[in-house]
Amino acid sequence: MDQLNPFYDEGISDNFFNLEQFNQGMSHTEINQLMHKLLSTIDLPRLADVFFQQLKTRLQLKTLKLQFDDQAIVLGDEPEHIKLKTLSCVRGGQIIASLHYGFSRTLSAKDWQVLQQMHLYFSNPLKNALEHHKIKQFAMRDYLTSLGNRASYTESVTRLLSHVQRHDTPFGLLVLDLDNFKQVNDKFGHHEGDKVLVTFTQTITHCMRESDFAFRFGGDEFCCLLPDTSLDTIQQIAQRILTAVAADGFLNTHKVSCSIGTTISQMQDSPSSLFFRADGALYQAKQNGRNCFYSG
Repeated sequence: MDQLNPFYDEGISDNFFNLEQFNQGMSHTEINQLMHKLLSTIDLPRLADVFFQQLKTRLQLKTLKLQFDDQAIVLGDEPEHIKLKTLSCVRGGQIIASLHYGFSRTLSAKDWQVLQQMHLYFSNPLKNALEHHKIKQFAMRDYLTSLGNRASYTESVTRLLSHVQRHDTPFGLLVLDLDNFKQVNDKFGHHEGDKVLVTFTQTITHCMRESDFAFRFGGDEFCCLLPDTSLDTIQQIAQRILTAVAADGFLNTHKVSCSIGTTISQMQDSPSSLFFRADGALYQAKQNGRNCFYSG
């Protein structure tokens, strides 16, 4: 079985192998059960989790990392002494995803065969889910700034609130609004206004941590979600954004600043109650003279 390693470490081609030669590892009943579960969803994170759970049950898999484009989905906990197997998913001769399987033990020849077999059956549902994911990501992006749009924000904040309720790990919300933006559109036109929005987007993304998310909520209003954070960190990031905006020459030319409302999630929050609190804080920042932040 070891002689198969070089091929599978480089990738699996749909039509290169006859699947029947791998059926010694899994019975037809097991294959049918696996395919039934893999075909139950086209949502990429959910599909990855379904596959991970099947591998945990069958092979005691400890961790699974799915890498595609510049993104990754990681499931499970990495053991102290991990033994990795890396297999690829190939389309048209190009690797479109790599899967890193982590075990706390050395696989037997039969288990290695089963892993390759399960990976092979996973490849087609994975390809469909990747296409669906790309289309969904495109639909949830703001066309001008490439930030997540309002639909993306709603999905993300709902997921984070669910995580808070399970693990009591609060996150922060910033609601940002540009000061004096309307006068840019009125005096110089929407093309110049778009340049202001893009510049502001670049400024706020440089001020956030890698784990944070920014969204264009609509018009000149933006939101930032800051996972696993404290009130002090939220306020530091808000101040960092204010300082960076004030230091930007292009934004200064148009006398554009921003006002920020901040809040931290609470266990009983819903998406609307969380946003209402941050939006109220933004209103207070505007009342306080703009170009500042207020915590609600």
